[in-house]
Amino acid sequence: MTLEALLTFFGILLAALAIARPVQHRSLSLFIPRWPLTLALLTSLALIICHDAPFGRPPLFGWPLERVMFGLTLGAFLVPVIGALWCWQTWRHAKLTKRNAAGVEEVFKAALREREFDEVERILRRNQGRLAVLPAGASSVLFDRAMVRALVDSHSLVHLELLADKQFYRILENPHIAVDAVVRELLHSDVSPIRSAVVSRYGGLDPFKYTDNERSLMERTFQNPTWYHETSAQYPLAVSAWEALRSGKYDADYNDLGRDYEARQGVSKRAFCPIYLAVKAQVLAVDSALHARDERDFYVSNLFDAFRFVQERSRFDERVWGSALANWEFPTPFAYLLYEVAYDLESLACTAVEKAIRTSGDTTAIDPPGRVARDLAANWSCCVWSIANSKQQVSERFRNSLIREYLNFILKLGWGPGEICFRGQVPQEGLDEWRDLFWSELAERFRGREFVHWMSLQEALLSLDQGKGYVFEGGPWLSARLDGI
Repeated sequence: MTLEALLTFFGILLAALAIARPVQHRSLSLFIPRWPLTLALLTSLALIICHDAPFGRPPLFGWPLERVMFGLTLGAFLVPVIGALWCWQTWRHAKLTKRNAAGVEEVFKAALREREFDEVERILRRNQGRLAVLPAGASSVLFDRAMVRALVDSHSLVHLELLADKQFYRILENPHIAVDAVVRELLHSDVSPIRSAVVSRYGGLDPFKYTDNERSLMERTFQNPTWYHETSAQYPLAVSAWEALRSGKYDADYNDLGRDYEARQGVSKRAFCPIYLAVKAQVLAVDSALHARDERDFYVSNLFDAFRFVQERSRFDERVWGSALANWEFPTPFAYLLYEVAYDLESLACTAVEKAIRTSGDTTAIDPPGRVARDLAANWSCCVWSIANSKQQVSERFRNSLIREYLNFILKLGWGPGEICFRGQVPQEGLDEWRDLFWSELAERFRGREFVHWMSLQEALLSLDQGKGYVFEGGPWLSARLDGI
C-alpha cells in the first residue's frame, strides 16, 4: 500500500462516517473504540514510511530487500483492513458493558427523534442477558409509547420479552409505566400475542396460527399468575377497556346488529376489539391462577366493572333486538360482551369447583372456596344484580337468561354436580358450602327487595326449566330462600 492509498482509505472511512444517520453514528461511537483503528492507521503509515523513505540502509538480519519491501507493502495494506474488520465485528456484536452502557441512552433518544428503531431492536437482541446494566434513563426512553408502537407494528415483541425477564423488570425505574405502555399497544396492534391467545381459545379469526413464540410469551406473562400479579398487568387491561367504552366511539356500531362481531368463522370484529381482548386476557389470567391454585387477589372485580360499563352504554332498540337477522342470545355487540362476561364468570366458577376436588385413592374430598372462588361469586352476583335493572338497556328475554344461568349454577351445585364437573362421583357434602357461598352472595345483593330488581329475579326463577332434574329437586329450596331474603 502507498501513502496515497492509505489517504484514500482514510478519506473513504471519514466519508462513510459522515453519511451515517444519527442513530447509526451514535451506535458506531458507542460500540467501536477509537484507539484500535487509530493504532492501525498509524502502524500502516509507519510501514509505508519504512518502505518509501530513502534511508539508504540494508535490511536487518541480512533479510533479502525484495522480501522486506513486499512484507512492508502487504503489512501496510493488511493492518488497516484488519483494524476495520475488527471494528465492524465489534459493532455487530454490540456488547453492552458497564463502561459503555451510559451512552446507549443517546442511541435510544436519537432513534425516537429520527423514528428509526431497527438499531434499537438489534442492540436489545444482542444484549438480552446483559440489560441489567442499562441506566434508568435509557430504560425510560426504551419504553416510550412511540418506540413500543413502532417495534410492535414491525412484528417485534422484544418489549414484552424484556418484561417477561424478572431480573430486568425489577431494575426498571418505572416498571408499571413500562407494562402500561406495552399492554396498551398490544391491545390495539395487529400483531399481538394477547389476540393470538384469545382467538386460539375463543375463535373469531380464521385463518390463524398461534406461534410457539407467542404461546411461550403468554405463558411467561399474562398466563403466569406470579408475573401477572407482580406487574399489575390487570390495571392497563381494565383501564384500556374502560377508556374505550367511555370514549363513546363504539356506541352506534355496538348497539346495532352484531353478526359480524359474534362470527365464529372468518374475521370477526371482536378479534380486533380492545374491549373484548382486554376482558378475555383477564379471564385467561384468572383461569391460569385457578389451575395453579394461586389464591392471591387477581382483581376479578374488573370483570364486573367491564360488565357494568358495557351495560351503561347498551341501548334496547326493538328494531334491532327484534330483527329477524339478530341472534336472540346476543343481538348486538354490547349484548355479546355482556353475555361473554357472564359466561366467563360461570366458566371460571366451574373451574374453581373442579380444581377444589381432590382425590386420594378411593377418597374424594372438596376444598372449601378460596379467595378467587369467593371473588367470582361476589362479582358474578353483582352482574346479576346489575342486569336485573336494565329495562332500557337489554331485552327482558336477554335479562332473564343471564339471571337464570346464575340460579341454575346454584341448583347444579346442590342437585346436579355432574353438570359442572365430570370427574366421577363428587361428594355432595363438600359442594353444599359452595352452593351456600353463591346463594349468600346473591342474597346479599338483593337484600332490601328493591322492586325492579326483585321482580326480575322472580321472573327468572319462574322461567327455570322444570324438566331439568336439578331444577325440579332444588327449585323449592331456592324459592324458599328467595322468599326469606
